[in-house]
Amino acid sequence: MDEARVKAFRALKPPCVELSQVALRYKARKATTKDVINSLERLHEAIKSVSRQGNALDSKLADYVFFPLSHIFRDSKGLPVRAVEVALQCLQILISQGWRGQLLSDLSKQLLILLCFLAGGSATDTKVKDVNEELSATAFECLSCLFQASNGAGLGAKSVDSKDIPILGHTVTVMLDGVTDGPSVSVRLSALNALDSLVNSITDEEALRGVFPGTVSSLTKVLSSKAGSKPSYKVLSTSLGSLSAIICKVIDDSKVRDSKTVLQGLVVNTKSNKGEAESWATATSAQVKMALVNIMPLRYHDRSEVREALMQLCSSIIQRCRTSLSQSIPMLTETLVVLCRHSRDVAALFNLGSIFATDIGLLDIIKSALHDWIVALPRVMQSNDDTKKERTIEQISIALKLLESHDMSLDVLNDSMAVNLRASVSSAIQASTGAHPISESSLEVSQLLQSANTASNSTMLFQPVLFSESSNRPTMVGLQKLTAQLQDMPISIGLQQDIVNTLRTTSEEEQLAGLWLLLQLLNHASAESAMVDQYLNLPPSQDSHNLLLDDVYSFSLDVLSRSTFEDEDRWKLQALALEAVALQAGSHKEDFRPELVDALYPILERLGSNNAALQQHAITCLNIVSTTCNYPNSASLIIDNADYLVNAVALKLNTFDFSPQVPQVLVMVVRLCGSALIPYLDDLVESIFSILACYHGYPKLVDSIFSVLTAIVEEAAKTSTRGIKSSTDTTTRPEFYKPSTIADLASILRPNLEKTIHPLSPPPSPPRSSTKTLGQKDFKPLGESANYPEAPADLPTPAPSKIYTLLTSITNLTPSHLTTPSPPLRTHILNLLTTALPVLASNTDTFLPIAAQLFSSITARLYDYEAYTTLAAANALATLCECAGDFLFTRVQGEWDRLLGCYERVEGEMREETRIHSRGKGKGPRGMKWRVWDGVIQLLLVVVGNVGVDEDMEDRVFETLGSLAGERKDIRNVLEALNQDALWLVEEKARRNNGGQKLVKPEGIDGWEFADLDL
Repeated sequence: MDEARVKAFRALKPPCVELSQVALRYKARKATTKDVINSLERLHEAIKSVSRQGNALDSKLADYVFFPLSHIFRDSKGLPVRAVEVALQCLQILISQGWRGQLLSDLSKQLLILLCFLAGGSATDTKVKDVNEELSATAFECLSCLFQASNGAGLGAKSVDSKDIPILGHTVTVMLDGVTDGPSVSVRLSALNALDSLVNSITDEEALRGVFPGTVSSLTKVLSSKAGSKPSYKVLSTSLGSLSAIICKVIDDSKVRDSKTVLQGLVVNTKSNKGEAESWATATSAQVKMALVNIMPLRYHDRSEVREALMQLCSSIIQRCRTSLSQSIPMLTETLVVLCRHSRDVAALFNLGSIFATDIGLLDIIKSALHDWIVALPRVMQSNDDTKKERTIEQISIALKLLESHDMSLDVLNDSMAVNLRASVSSAIQASTGAHPISESSLEVSQLLQSANTASNSTMLFQPVLFSESSNRPTMVGLQKLTAQLQDMPISIGLQQDIVNTLRTTSEEEQLAGLWLLLQLLNHASAESAMVDQYLNLPPSQDSHNLLLDDVYSFSLDVLSRSTFEDEDRWKLQALALEAVALQAGSHKEDFRPELVDALYPILERLGSNNAALQQHAITCLNIVSTTCNYPNSASLIIDNADYLVNAVALKLNTFDFSPQVPQVLVMVVRLCGSALIPYLDDLVESIFSILACYHGYPKLVDSIFSVLTAIVEEAAKTSTRGIKSSTDTTTRPEFYKPSTIADLASILRPNLEKTIHPLSPPPSPPRSSTKTLGQKDFKPLGESANYPEAPADLPTPAPSKIYTLLTSITNLTPSHLTTPSPPLRTHILNLLTTALPVLASNTDTFLPIAAQLFSSITARLYDYEAYTTLAAANALATLCECAGDFLFTRVQGEWDRLLGCYERVEGEMREETRIHSRGKGKGPRGMKWRVWDGVIQLLLVVVGNVGVDEDMEDRVFETLGSLAGERKDIRNVLEALNQDALWLVEEKARRNNGGQKLVKPEGIDGWEFADLDL
């Protein structure tokens, strides 16, 4: 005995002796269970210490240590579980590092029976649920070590003895019960490890066949997850490994290689022993297929470990059981394709391809499965299971990659691919379309112009039209990846051509799906073409891609030219059509500019849509087109093509196309082009007023048309080209009374003083008589003028400009619509007149008749009860009076009483509003009534300052506005200019009424006295 073993013996002897003594004393009830446990733990520590010293622990030391442990196992029912558990841990070390392969067969069988009893109970009661979890797990671990160290505990012989068959059956039953009904994950894993060790150690085929059905059935029960509790992923992955091991060991093709004839799973052989084996294999193959069917749902398990184990199972069976389990091969092949999409191994697809490369029949199975998946895709897309949609799409993608890598022809799938892909997208659209309201756009024309002029990165990318919800985003991404993959395949051209050929003959839903698919395919091809063009300067070619894109572009223009804006599906089709226009523009670059004749107006028309998504799509399309056509911005694009747009608008107006987008497009064009475009709109304005004459009873239509007229007037008001000044300005302003001063009197008296200082000079003497005789030629006939300077002749008045004439026409035709029942429209028209009048006032010969015509129409609106209409009328009338001057005096004089009555009304409304708003809050905010009141005050001040008032009107002015002179500087300035003395009297009277003292009368001079001031 060497020194290491001597040291080991010396280390093990004390705890062994102690344990034997404690066990005997415990049996005699002279020791406690705590003493037993402490002795076992000391022995366990000693064994672990010795086991770390290389090979110091041998079989003889193991026999020596096992003796005191046998007392514990013999009394295991009366000892605590902890004591038995520590004893098993000691036994595990003895088996694995002590006996190793030198364990006697009889002892191993006894240990097998003992461990099966501790793990699962007796042969008559194998309910693991009554066994402690820790004890059971430790017992299974000991079993695993026992099978590895003793060649299956004597069961690993090539031919198992018949008397050992019951032991084998009971052992397998205990382990399977631990796998299926184990109370914890650790127990199940330990039982599975023990089962693997047993299966690997058994070499008797008959013995394996005997335990095979029960083992497969139990493992299938665990893997099918039909029980209420879901097994741990560790249990599932380990069970799959165990199932793979036993199937490949029992039903390996080498076991049935001697079969002579195989026909649809029926094995026929003339020899009886082989016939029985083959018939068993055939029957078992059907049962295994049923078991595999039950575990195939694990391919969708959320844990990668389970999916990897299932992939290994399928690969092993396909490689080793291709013949014996031929009925299961299609299912396993499909499962491998499904699992490949989730594999963490980047080489999984390559490895799968290498498996299929050895058997062309597997590729045929994949092709058949691919056809089934493509046909089932529309039905899958109709469901609400987004995960299932994503799976199916990825399965198709993986199958296409595998078939393409092996140069398999897919022409037979071309027709079904086109039909079912379009139907799938259509079904997905129907499934994702819920009761989502269409978001209305709140962008005004000015905001649209700003968006059109700002081409940022965000406005150069289209937002998703289909599958825009976050829940549908994975489906859209999957379909996009699939179409990108199809584009790189030989069947791409035929697929696109089939969809294009049916694009005009299918329903709107199928058109939407087909156009979306074509855009995905063509977008990918255009991106690749752009990448090639970046490095190679190739001449343009009329390849199949460009021809298909032309067909899609033509269809898109048809959609944009005939579509309306009513339902949701229609706007989605229009949005995709806009994407097609942008794609065509990106393909042709500057060569697309001639196409703007037909394409630009439909794009701008969608800018006026009430649908925010469609409007944003139009903005993005406009930015892309302007960039690809090499315009600085979208405004430059519109300005350069304004003639096309005006013609398109005129054509629609002449055909009485009343869509609300037509006026908005024209407004945008006018805003962008400015006054340079206005001279060319005279015919268009005539068409506008023709429509107004026929359809003036439609307020929304009339309001949208007047928005165009307002834009024209506002842009005309910005231009520096005004009307031609008339030769004589017939408008005058009233002269206000000014008190005479000393300087004024001096200037009046100075001429009289000069006459008295300088007397009149004598008359000039007659001229001296001339000696010259006057001849006849010195006399001129009567009527012949002398050589006086001729008066200059009046120069011809130049004709007004086109802009001035157009504004005159608009202003003359507008007042008839002020009687519309729509208050907002009346306000709109009044604001238009307010803008146009200062421009027209530059030519008084034309303006004054217009002013006379407008006065009564505008004044009538001043008495409307809508506050904003009254305010707009007050502003318009003030502008008219300011421009026309005292020309309107007689009209204002006749309307004066009503004007003051209007002021009293709005003043009362203002005070009531102020009282309500300031209740309990001090001074309240100024509301709409205050603005109307202020607008009427400004009107009265303009009348006083520009039109003039007579004495009676002047008195009424001071009575109405005099009390406000102390609060408002503008009123004071006007009233002081009108009559400063009268203003003083009004303020003095107000001061006295408020309790002020009476003014002291000054003293008189030389009998003269000042009169009393009676206020």
